[in-house]
Amino acid sequence: MINIVIPVHNRLEFTRQCLACLSVQTYRRFQIIVVDDGSTDGTDEMISQEFPDVVVLKGDGNLWWTEATNWGIRYAQKQQDSRQENFVLTLNDDTRVEPNYLQTMLDAYQKHKPCLIGSISVDSDNPEKLEYAGDAFELYTAGGRHLSEDYNNSYQELTARTSYVESHSLPGRGTLIPMEVFTKIGLFDSKKYIHYMSDIEFSVRARKAGYRLIVNVPSIVYEYVKATGIQVERKISLKDFIDGFTSVKSPTNLKVRYNFAIDHSKTKVLYFCFDVARICTGFLLRKVRLMKPL
Repeated sequence: MINIVIPVHNRLEFTRQCLACLSVQTYRRFQIIVVDDGSTDGTDEMISQEFPDVVVLKGDGNLWWTEATNWGIRYAQKQQDSRQENFVLTLNDDTRVEPNYLQTMLDAYQKHKPCLIGSISVDSDNPEKLEYAGDAFELYTAGGRHLSEDYNNSYQELTARTSYVESHSLPGRGTLIPMEVFTKIGLFDSKKYIHYMSDIEFSVRARKAGYRLIVNVPSIVYEYVKATGIQVERKISLKDFIDGFTSVKSPTNLKVRYNFAIDHSKTKVLYFCFDVARICTGFLLRKVRLMKPL
């Protein structure tokens, strides 16, 4: 049984299209758990009318991604049948998948277990553009790279060369997790990682516990990149960049990145300093690149 946990907040149309593509999956042993964290746009009414089999858990708007996901996992844990293999699939609502998506995830799990299975991400507007295919990093100087670069950010090149990629971490947008993992290492850490990096931190813990992190090439998640700001090339002001150091909504939140450095790096504070320097250098280089005349 796959328990698909989807946190949502005021993105009714994204939620609708995500649930619509899940409703036509070829693999049918699944349950969808939507954690509606205080939406005011009629999301819960839409789900009730159009997708009556979907479980909706209602928050007050203060759960953010991490605790909303934990709510869904706890619900799934209470409902699980010990006579069968149980999984949680974490998924964001700003995605769409093909009808065979769940089956490809399960096939990959059976091939590589014990493991967590992650998804390939491509741009929904340009499916040939590879957005994510795993990460490689070291825990001394915050160095690393996106493995999509090894395939020239091309999905066609990726499929021609391999059927899976082994990663050092996995994001929350399309990761299949055996229920036993939560028993072994706990849930996502909502105290230290309220919104961003809880998925990365969780997968790092799972890898330390002996689980492989596999990105399965046939398991594709189509990302609405322009709408969600995944791309790093977007132009932001210096003020926005600095505000990001303290914003809960920012992946560069310094408190979150400090917590990760202390929890998992080999050099602790030194790693954090390298990490901040890398973030600042990346911002400056993007500013210079965007300032160049076409």
